Amino acid sequence: MLKIIAVDSGCSELNRDLQPTNIIATAAVYLEYPYRFPKYILCNSEPFPLDSSQYVLRELSLAYELSKKYKPDQIHIDATLNGIEITNLNRDYILTKARISNKGRQHLLEVIDQILELGRKIKDDIGCEILFLGKDSWAVRIAELSTAICALEYAIRKLRSSDNLPFMLIGLPKKTKIDISNGYILAKSEFENEKDFAVASKTSIPSNFMIGQFPNPTAMGFRVIKIRKR
Repeated sequence: MLKIIAVDSGCSELNRDLQPTNIIATAAVYLEYPYRFPKYILCNSEPFPLDSSQYVLRELSLAYELSKKYKPDQIHIDATLNGIEITNLNRDYILTKARISNKGRQHLLEVIDQILELGRKIKDDIGCEILFLGKDSWAVRIAELSTAICALEYAIRKLRSSDNLPFMLIGLPKKTKIDISNGYILAKSEFENEKDFAVASKTSIPSNFMIGQFPNPTAMGFRVIKIRKR
């Protein structure tokens, strides 16, 4: 059975108008059969700008780091390019065949040489396929759910270390909800065909923290986590 590493970036610190200000987390996950939850999660929770073209490189780098441990058969990258393998990716494909937004196309073209160089290194070292499946991969969706946990843990650390920050608002990925119970954070999908998808992490939450969630009234299908000190 396939061993898969998937990677995605998601979640944002929201301003008081509930608008995103950055992208918080990149999560790489290792999956085996039955592919409904990760065996391992590796996070990078250093926020980056919304319009950054570096996110694909960060995703590839994190997937490479996890691949050294688990030696997957495939790596799934969060860029919906019809599942093209990285060795077949080039500027002409991005310009003429990629069904992505103009901004997404521009971002890829800005870093295509670095993507290909890193891709060659991963293939030489690991020997796996690197597929640009994006939202066509359920493994990428599990990585997306994992970014919710990474981002929440980031917010807890940031709020704990600040004396002047009364609360934080974190925007979750689409159709994602958080449950907190018995020292665990659980990220669940609200899509009907993903009801058995879940990601869990044991996390220490300070006793003086209050965590709630509500629908984002400015973005259909998205939830907001509010974390504050009592």
